[in-house]
Amino acid sequence: MGILDIAPFFCGLATAYFATNAYYFLRLAEKTRFNKVLGLVFAWWAIANGKDLILWIPGYYSEPILRAISMIDGWSAISYAVLMFELSMPGWTSWRRFGLLALPFALFTAAYAICPTQTMNDIYMSFLVLFGLIIFCVGLYKATVYIRYMRENYSNIDNMDISWISTVCILEWPIQGLWVLASMIGVQVVDSIYYITSIAFWQVVIKYCHNLKQIQLPSEKEEPEMTSDPEQTQHRVYPFAGELERIVEDEKLFLNPNLSLSDLTLRMRTNRTYLSDYFSNVRNETFYDYINALRINRMSVHLLNEHPEYTLEYIATLSGFNSLSTFRRAFKKFTGTSPRDFKG
Repeated sequence: MGILDIAPFFCGLATAYFATNAYYFLRLAEKTRFNKVLGLVFAWWAIANGKDLILWIPGYYSEPILRAISMIDGWSAISYAVLMFELSMPGWTSWRRFGLLALPFALFTAAYAICPTQTMNDIYMSFLVLFGLIIFCVGLYKATVYIRYMRENYSNIDNMDISWISTVCILEWPIQGLWVLASMIGVQVVDSIYYITSIAFWQVVIKYCHNLKQIQLPSEKEEPEMTSDPEQTQHRVYPFAGELERIVEDEKLFLNPNLSLSDLTLRMRTNRTYLSDYFSNVRNETFYDYINALRINRMSVHLLNEHPEYTLEYIATLSGFNSLSTFRRAFKKFTGTSPRDFKG
C-alpha cells in the first residue's frame, strides 16, 4: 500500500469511529438530553466521513466531485453550533432552531447545484468562516454566563464545569483550517492527516463531556429582577448578613461537598437571587469561591500542618472536595502554592 493509498483506510477508520460513538451515546441506558444530542452529532459525522469513500472509486477523484463534497462538508459547521449551544445553553437544541441554522446552508447548496463554479465555492467558504466566528463568539459568551451561574449557585461543579469549552474551540480552528486546505489542494496525504486529527479532536470532546451534568438556567421570569444600579445596591439591606457566615462556619456547612446556594436559601429563609446578589455586591465573590476558601483555610491547611501522614486525596475528602484536581486548583488559588509543596 503506497502512501497515497492510505487515505481510504483513515476515511473508513474515521467513519467507524464516529458510527461507534453515535451508537454508544444513543444507546446509553441512562440517556440524557445532551447524550442524545451528542449521539446525533456523531451520527452526522459518520455519514459525512462515510460519503468521502466515493472519492476512491476509480474516476471519481476529480475537481468537480471535490467541490461538491466540500459543499456538503460545510454542513458539519451546524454540528459544532449545536454542540456549543447545547453545552452553554442546556435545552437549546430543537428542530426549529436546527432548521434556522440549516437554512443558509440549504440556500448555498441549491445555488451551487444551479451554478457549480469555483467562485460559488469561494463565496461559500467565506460564509463558513463568518458563520464559525459568530458561533465562536456567541457560544463563548453564553458559556461564560453559564459558568458564572454554576459558580454563583454550587460549591461542587466538577461534573458541570464547561470552562474547557474555550480549549475545544481553540483546537477546532486549526482542524477546520486543515479541512479547507484538504478541500483546496485535493492531496490524499492531507486528507489522511485531517481524518486523524478529527478523531483526536472528538476524543478530547468525549473526554470532557464524559459524565457531564447539566443544569437548566432559570428564566428571567422565575426570579425577581435585581437592579445593578450602584446607588441602590449600596443602600440595600441584607438582614442575613453576618448570620449567614456564622452558620456556615460554626456548623461547618462548607464541609458538605454538595452544598448549594439553594441550601442556604432555605436555611436563611430568603430568595436565591437576593442571596446571590449579596455574594456578588457585598462579599465581592461567588458562592463557589466563598465555600472553597473556607474549605482550604479552615480545614485543608490545618490538616496539612497537623497530619503530614494524611494523603492529599484523604485531605481533599475531609475538606469537602469531590475530586483531588479541584482541591489542588483551589489550594493553589487561595494559598499561592500547591498542597504538595505546602506539605513539604
